[in-house]
Amino acid sequence: MPRKPTLHARHARARLVEMVAALPSGDFLPTLEILGKEFQLHPSTVFRILRDLGTEGVVWQSPNGRFYPAASRSRQVRGLPVIFIGREMWHWSRLYHEILEGVSEVCSANASPLVLLSAPSLVRQTDPTKPPNFASAKTQKEEMEMLQPSIPRNCGGLLFDHLWKDAALSLPGMPSASKVQMLHGSGKLMPVAAPDYEDAAGCAREFVSSRKIGRPLIVSPFKGDPAIDASVKLLNAALAEHGPEEVEFAALTGKLRKLGARDRRICLICPEDNTAKALFEETQAIPPTERTLSLFAIQGTGLLTAPAHRLRFDFRRLGRSAAAAILQGQSLNAIRPSVTGGQCA
Repeated sequence: MPRKPTLHARHARARLVEMVAALPSGDFLPTLEILGKEFQLHPSTVFRILRDLGTEGVVWQSPNGRFYPAASRSRQVRGLPVIFIGREMWHWSRLYHEILEGVSEVCSANASPLVLLSAPSLVRQTDPTKPPNFASAKTQKEEMEMLQPSIPRNCGGLLFDHLWKDAALSLPGMPSASKVQMLHGSGKLMPVAAPDYEDAAGCAREFVSSRKIGRPLIVSPFKGDPAIDASVKLLNAALAEHGPEEVEFAALTGKLRKLGARDRRICLICPEDNTAKALFEETQAIPPTERTLSLFAIQGTGLLTAPAHRLRFDFRRLGRSAAAAILQGQSLNAIRPSVTGGQCA
């Protein structure tokens, strides 16, 4: 459990905020050692305070280690490359395509090249509806160690795939540039740009309640993806009063017609859009007079279209927000979904 800041540290934080506001354009704060002496705090404590202020969008740390007011950030990093470190391009989902389109927009406006560094074993998948193979923590560390020499020391910022574990992200030798993890992460090492998964689970609950569905089935596409696993956990919590059942995607394919004939109160809640699309297409193949199952997809990439009941997240906006956080010092806010193809309430 994090320790509560001492009164002395809280006073130092307030004074630092005042110092940042008073800095002339282009100036930076004194070194951690000087600030530590002024506030009678250890330099590491001062660094933690400044790191928190960076997360809040008050300051940013340049590649030279200095802390500047957030407003000066875009001038300091203009033209410097933004690095995305993640899966190989042919394993990008529609979701990552949309995210990186948004990142690219902000990079272009800042004249910053977007550089892609890929880890071949981070994830391997032969088919979007087949279970992927995810790299172990040990393999991730080995991959990151091999990638580190390719990371420019003087870069505008770093974006990380959500599959990276803290063990790999915390390796020594990383550039001091600002960092953001996409979609999911512990939040201990860097801010996370993520959709509002809790709101998405709440939409699923409202959908089930409004349609008086008696048997919601949460379709688990696969295990090991931290964002999907977190979404399934939130769905189970949100739907607890409805007695949800968790079922594997592989156990459903080819059996929906028979399943619907046995129980007409079933709704499939799908937290991953490739598997949701496959299940929806299977339900659409059932003659309308026999079609009894309902389906609600919550990942929200736009892969599913009408008449499927689904959420939609603006992942391009999420990408723009992540890039603006590292290049302009803007704070990150979780994006909320919109409901399409039906109403939540």
